[in-house]
Parts: sequence; structure tokens; C-alpha cells
Amino acid sequence: MFLDSSIWLGYFLGNINEAKEIIDNQRKILFTSVISIHEILKKLKKTGKKEKEIKKTIKFVEDNSIIVNLNKEISVNAVENCEKYKLHTIDSLIYSSAIETKALFITADKDFRKTPKTKLIKII
Repeated sequence: MFLDSSIWLGYFLGNINEAKEIIDNQRKILFTSVISIHEILKKLKKTGKKEKEIKKTIKFVEDNSIIVNLNKEISVNAVENCEKYKLHTIDSLIYSSAIETKALFITADKDFRKTPKTKLIKII
């Protein structure tokens, strides 16, 4: 499973029940885009979390998923996905990273509702 930033944030902020089930399931291999690290950091800082807590949170993401870095192929495919699914650049890079890993992409972001191999989860 490839987790979007929204799923990690739902886990840490407690507003996506299903995120806890997915992330705490030790039998699943989880992937995360390096871009999601940026998005998670940014959101946690914006919500007023302390630096120590933010570092602990990012360490948790790194310890519980495989971080997927960008490469040329992902970048090129992201251009096509931007056009095909009307995604913003950052979203397209994250989605294209998921496609590269051949994992199911899990998100709470409705911008991905038309993308294949995607599971959309509701925020409570």
C-alpha cells in the first residue's frame, strides 16, 4: 500500500479511523513518497506541534514505511498524470510514485477520485 500524506496526517491528527487500521497492521508493506515527508512536516508545523514531536512523527513514518524518492521516470510520468487526471504537480508526483511501486494508492484527497488503483478514504 502506498500512503498519501493525507492518510499519515489522518493517523496523527486522529481524523481518519481507517488510517490507524492500515498503519498499525504489521502484515502490510507501506510506501510513502519523499514529498509526503514535506507535506506532513508543513502541516504539523502549521498546527503548532513542537519540533521534538514533529521529529518523532517523521521518524515514525520512516520506521513504518519505505520512503520512495523521485527519479526521472516518476517525473516524466507525473506530467502525463497531471494532464490525464487534472492533478496538481505535487499530487501527480506522489501518485506517479505510487504507480511506480505497483502498490494500491490510499488517500483521503478527493482530487484523486478519478485515478486508477486508488482507494479513497473519508475524513471524519
